[in-house]
Amino acid sequence: MRTRKHAANEHSNAARNVLSEGMYGRIFPSHLEIIPQLNEVYELALAFYESQLLSEDDLVQNGAYFARVGKRLTRHYLMCTGEPVRLPKHSSSRLRSFFISNQFKTGYATHGLFPYRGKFHPQMIKALINVMGLKPGETVLDPMMGSGTVLIEASLMGIRSIGIDASPFCRFMTQAKLDGLVISQKPLHEALNNYEAIFNHFVETVGQSAQGSKAKSRSRGNHRGNIVREKSAQFETRGRNQYRKIISSDDEAVYNFLLLSYLDSAGYSERSNRKRPVEQFQKILERYVFVVEKIQRVLEGTESELAEARALKGDARYLPLEDQSVDGVLFSPPYSFAIDYLKNDSFHLNYLGEDISELKESMVGLRGRGLREKYDHYIHDMNQVLFECARVLRTGRFCTMVVGTNDRQLSKALAMPPEEVPGLHRILMDIAAKHSLTPVRQLARRISGIANTMRDEYILILEKI
Repeated sequence: MRTRKHAANEHSNAARNVLSEGMYGRIFPSHLEIIPQLNEVYELALAFYESQLLSEDDLVQNGAYFARVGKRLTRHYLMCTGEPVRLPKHSSSRLRSFFISNQFKTGYATHGLFPYRGKFHPQMIKALINVMGLKPGETVLDPMMGSGTVLIEASLMGIRSIGIDASPFCRFMTQAKLDGLVISQKPLHEALNNYEAIFNHFVETVGQSAQGSKAKSRSRGNHRGNIVREKSAQFETRGRNQYRKIISSDDEAVYNFLLLSYLDSAGYSERSNRKRPVEQFQKILERYVFVVEKIQRVLEGTESELAEARALKGDARYLPLEDQSVDGVLFSPPYSFAIDYLKNDSFHLNYLGEDISELKESMVGLRGRGLREKYDHYIHDMNQVLFECARVLRTGRFCTMVVGTNDRQLSKALAMPPEEVPGLHRILMDIAAKHSLTPVRQLARRISGIANTMRDEYILILEKI
């Protein structure tokens, strides 16, 4: 008969073995080293799926959650190590902490260029592309590409991609970030050395935002709004001779990359009075050039392996693609009516000559007046979007949606208690099922930073049957 002391010794030995081996040791083979900063359940799940579905060579080349496979460092680890993003000295400790703590999640390649609300964690997108079984040479679609995270990740992984967005600024921003992977560095350094002249060129040809007009502490009715040239649409060519005198490049990609950094600084000036606009531009341009230098060092010699990425302006409800023409669909529907993307991008859209009220009618989630009307339009539009996604997706392949939800907001729209609201992710899953997109896996993650707008996010992996 076992004594109590003997049983206690057995438990102690078992506990010692389990604790010394650790959780990761039980889940992953010993030759797979997890990336730093893996600290959420959904990340652990995606890492496990990668370890089960990818070969060792694939983990080294395209894995998202592993730092080392045997003695080989992974490409993701090499992309992310070092200083994550070069921030201005006056940047807040909160912002610095964000980039340090998210170094392996979002602060790499050209993903960190231009702040865009509701953007993906690129590391998560890389893992989802892997879990969906997409391979180099195949094509992934993002029908609502936003800041272009899917396209940039897919290109780095050798997977062709198509991105579509109703906002012309999203198309412009995505293309500039894609160009940053291969853009010539020499004219960028020339621009940095002559940043005041470049800044003045854009002020003259683009216009200037009203500093502090969107600062949280502003008093109502005490700002002038955006100052933009009345008709500078279609990527203004006026004044290019002046521009050519500043830097020795006629490359459209270089010009648009510099323009994106200027628009970024204009947005920053709207939100802050801390620095003069020209100083804001200098610091942001320094960060843009640093990002290009860092990613191009990693890609040196492998540029030819980058896959084609097509960033298009269009409507997700009417995709310009053939039936069963893509191997995967990966996107995040707009956060219903929680975020007004047009208001956030008003200066940039004004520069492009867009009629915001007209554009609003083509933006899913923004149509309608009251909450209920907006909700009804949203559901109608998402039904059409999911029909289109199913139409262009090959049978047996996956459509993944990353869906944010706010039950309190939905409860107001539906006039029902929050505890009775099914959640936007469930509503969209029911719609998807009508179009032969059946659920395979659901993962939940808590959203940080916009808890007052959106609390939870769900990764929905659906298979076309």
